[in-house]
Amino acid sequence: MKRRKFISRVGAGSSFFLLGSAAVKTQQQGLPPFQYAQPTRFSEVLNQNGQFQVRLEIRTMDQLAPKEVRLEVREPGAQQSRVKAYPFANKPERVDEANRTYTFEVGKAFPFVFAVWIDRPEPGTNVNLVLNGKPMEFTLGNLVERRQLSYQEDGIQLSCNYLLDKEMGVLDPAKLGLAKGQKQFSFVILADPQGGNPDTPKAHPTRMKIHNAFIWDSVNRVNELTPQPAFSLVLGDIVDNQGEAAHFEAMHEYLKGIRSPLLYAIGNHETRYQASFTPGYRMEEFDAYFSAQKAMNGMEWLLYSFDLGDWHFIVWPDPLRSNFFETHPHYFDWLEEDLEKNKDKPTLFFQHVPTHPIGIDPLINYAESVAVKRLVLDILAKHGNVRYVFSGHVHIPIRASLKTATQYKGMRMINLPAAGYRPRAFGEEEVHGGPSQGILVVEVNGTTCNVYFKTVMEEVYSYPESLPEFSETKFPLWLNYKWQLEARPEIRNGDFSQGLAFWNTRYIYGEDENPSNRMEVRKFQGYQTLYLFSSKRKYHIPGQDRLPQTINHLCQTIAIGEDPFLIRLDYCLDKETAGLPDSWAGGFVWLEGFQGSVKLLNLAYWIGKGNSQLSDRFTDSEEVPLLHYELPASDERWQEARLNWRQDYGDQGLDLSGLDRLVINLGTWHINDGNSPGFGVYFTNLKRIPDLGESQVAGGKIRNMPDEALWRMNKYEPFVHIAGEHRYIMSTQNPKQ
Repeated sequence: MKRRKFISRVGAGSSFFLLGSAAVKTQQQGLPPFQYAQPTRFSEVLNQNGQFQVRLEIRTMDQLAPKEVRLEVREPGAQQSRVKAYPFANKPERVDEANRTYTFEVGKAFPFVFAVWIDRPEPGTNVNLVLNGKPMEFTLGNLVERRQLSYQEDGIQLSCNYLLDKEMGVLDPAKLGLAKGQKQFSFVILADPQGGNPDTPKAHPTRMKIHNAFIWDSVNRVNELTPQPAFSLVLGDIVDNQGEAAHFEAMHEYLKGIRSPLLYAIGNHETRYQASFTPGYRMEEFDAYFSAQKAMNGMEWLLYSFDLGDWHFIVWPDPLRSNFFETHPHYFDWLEEDLEKNKDKPTLFFQHVPTHPIGIDPLINYAESVAVKRLVLDILAKHGNVRYVFSGHVHIPIRASLKTATQYKGMRMINLPAAGYRPRAFGEEEVHGGPSQGILVVEVNGTTCNVYFKTVMEEVYSYPESLPEFSETKFPLWLNYKWQLEARPEIRNGDFSQGLAFWNTRYIYGEDENPSNRMEVRKFQGYQTLYLFSSKRKYHIPGQDRLPQTINHLCQTIAIGEDPFLIRLDYCLDKETAGLPDSWAGGFVWLEGFQGSVKLLNLAYWIGKGNSQLSDRFTDSEEVPLLHYELPASDERWQEARLNWRQDYGDQGLDLSGLDRLVINLGTWHINDGNSPGFGVYFTNLKRIPDLGESQVAGGKIRNMPDEALWRMNKYEPFVHIAGEHRYIMSTQNPKQ
């Protein structure tokens, strides 16, 4: 009955969404244009405390390997300045507090960033820096005039620009008609509506019409609540595509139907995919978002907080764009200060991209970096007053949302199903067999909360107050780069006689039945082994992602030292599950070499088919290619491999002499499409042995991976959106798929 009722509502109340945008066009008045104001006077650069904020970015110009830098930030005369270092993907700095000197290593790919706050600034105030012994000086007035200054010295580039804070603030709830003193109230979160005008050029009209229909019904679910919520919040991805104004205009018409005051948080679809925020302090990428937000609630902010009842609320920006947080380091400082001021209040934190692990492949690289996640969580956990962290972005089914909800240092972390977008593939049927779309309702009573999700079909699913604790020790790769893992000279537990001890694993989402990824220690043919297995997710419905899965791998880090060595291992295919010869699936030994925090070596040895998209975008550099080699894939016997990794990577023209650690990854992957039964492989007896010559397997030298056995995204149509899903098109290379 509920399903028929839902379809009836969509058919009658939402017909103009499904038929196109003609009905929307007759209603739209257009949103007032907005332009983020760049300063024209010196006083307009000062922050809300009257300080001048300077950002310093340091990287090498040509050298990929890390280079040591010594930076001294001198006191500007009689004025006071405060300095904070933000290493991001680099090792932390060493600090001489007395001389305000910072020593650190930085490479070409990932910058080292500092933020400087100067009190009592004047246009003639000098900024005095000493970079590797060479003085550099400029005035604040000159920086305002130029927007960005750059210096080069001994292969190091130093860029300087001012930082603004017009886009952050503290909201007075009274401006939204909210009474601050109320003790009992509710509010609603709508994650990922991701709708818009399907007639816009470059739109994906089919999926957008589907999203719009569910958005309309989610709006109705908000308005049916009794009593009405105090406010509602759209938790990012308000619009589909890349933040075009036409989509914001269409969504304004849909969302203004919510009867409670409506707030916006920014997600990754509110700006262009290739948005950049340098040189200077560029914010025009957000103008369409600012326009939509101002029209809805009068605000012009990306980052804001407010109080209601006994609670403090923080809305955090997550545009998931390259170099965004690197160019806005003062956001973290604002967050620290805001939490310090409100440390005695229970606090709720809202962010588009989750900082807790979800356990599927896209959400490893399609998330914030380890450095950003770690920094945000450390700040949030400092005072112990953050009770909940709510996120979207994933388009997670309800079942998976309940299973992945976790607690970290006292913070309950919940990823929300979407209000409009169809769910990603988690390999399981939904708890009720119907749509996952809907709204999250938070009921506040004094200092306690009750949290539940209400679907468009009016099912209600409550989140328990007590959630399982996330174990950073068990899953260290979520909040650590691989180069941060402990390195020892020898491979430990290479025969898996101690289970998975000394091997580092990720959190992998596991289906309750027939999991698509398995990582087990098993007895096999008299050996203690690691068994890895990957297959297509079992439960596919329209709208779920068909993206290759490479998440099923674990790793160990060894210190390289001076003596050359090979990696020796035994492996054997599981012939019961290895699949057909032309199946796009396989196993791999993936080796990554680091000098400090910089990756300089990247190669994979494949068993079965290979995947060119094996990557870690938070440490990879385009100038350090991933090389591919083939290991024989016989399902009849054990194979021994001896990997001369340094020699195999030696002709790339990169200086590998400074490598200090090697990361050994063992894994399996699957194209997550087609009819392949899956791929399984056993590993054991991994050892570090002296360098005795070339890479070898039984019968001869290890060969380069044949191109026809390597899945490359550019051999397919990149991906298309079919009824809401992201799907790679297989037929362009292999009709059997």
